[in-house]
Amino acid sequence: MCDNKPEAAIRITVKVFGGLRDALPDAASSFELHAPIELRDLMVRLQRTAPALTTKLSEGLAAGYLNILINGRNVRFLQGDRTVLSDGDTVAFLPPVGGG
Repeated sequence: MCDNKPEAAIRITVKVFGGLRDALPDAASSFELHAPIELRDLMVRLQRTAPALTTKLSEGLAAGYLNILINGRNVRFLQGDRTVLSDGDTVAFLPPVGGG
């Protein structure tokens, strides 16, 4: 028996903070994607829709100072860019914050 279930559509909210805000038209944007999807797949989608943001994200990730949170949990403590996203998840990109 062949299981030809169609891929389920899920909605992911992407939030950016600090110096990343100018690279995404809205500080919070929603994306409808097809499950299953991993964080790295979302990054590919962002490359097409917000290339300036993706450039800044790549720089921050390469330098090791950018934090990515999924529902408030740092992806470093999940499965990194292979973390599977679910319907209703919020992905937040947080650059370092300075002050005194």
